[in-house]
Amino acid sequence: MTYFLSDLSIYPIKSIKGIPLKSSQVSAEGLWGDRRYMIIKPNGEFITGREYPTLTLIKSEWIKRGIWKLSHPSHPNFIEINSDDLSTEHQDVLIWDDTLRAQKAKENINTWFSDVLNESVCLVHFSEQSKRFTSRRPESPVAFADGYPFLLTTRASLEELNTTCTQAIAMTQFRPNLVIQGNSAFEEDSWKRIRIGDVEFENVKPCIRCIFTTLDPETAERLPKGEPLKTLGKFRLLDNKGITFGINMIALNSGEIHVNDKVEVLEYKTPETYTDRRKK
Repeated sequence: MTYFLSDLSIYPIKSIKGIPLKSSQVSAEGLWGDRRYMIIKPNGEFITGREYPTLTLIKSEWIKRGIWKLSHPSHPNFIEINSDDLSTEHQDVLIWDDTLRAQKAKENINTWFSDVLNESVCLVHFSEQSKRFTSRRPESPVAFADGYPFLLTTRASLEELNTTCTQAIAMTQFRPNLVIQGNSAFEEDSWKRIRIGDVEFENVKPCIRCIFTTLDPETAERLPKGEPLKTLGKFRLLDNKGITFGINMIALNSGEIHVNDKVEVLEYKTPETYTDRRKK
């Protein structure tokens, strides 16, 4: 059976709409440009689409390296962000249990985001002064992603979910970086190491899913009945940990990957055990 990379996406600012790519550079910290920016409250606490769903409607467009054009349907103007033209000021920011230094954006950019969210916020950049590492692989760096630099899902697993889910679920609700096609449903649970193109990745842990997945990516409204979490909870509940979909990955080397690259499973592991309580 042939596996291949069907989709490749980045999210330049944590929680905003993703950008589909044809190819990307891979480093230990993630895909180039992925989650290198984040929005914070004045006290440094990070915010996401979980509490501010309208963030997911912010659309980004790559102008050229380091420059992004942002727009929001409720805001009359767009804004450009240039990583070479930010404030020289840094401040401590808190993302989950990690405190790190991050570079602040200039006031006109902060004003734009504050207008979109109707409260005072600040955009920060993961700069050379910013240091953060994953919990299970403390030698592996990560930028502003929740916990690990790569999230992988598969088409077959989404199709299996949609066989019993009461709502049609789109892959974009899970916000993956890498989507694989050609495997059987949830076969990715058993992958320990894979190669995409010339880059090797390691499966660190299943991805625990939260209320963020219940947002419609086109409207930022919650789906009825808490889907897809309600259905996933019937067959993807990992005891004492939570509901899972997809796997958190780290890269074992750098390189470039492309959509349609062959995916090779280099090493397998014993998958987690789930009980399927669905009525089919």
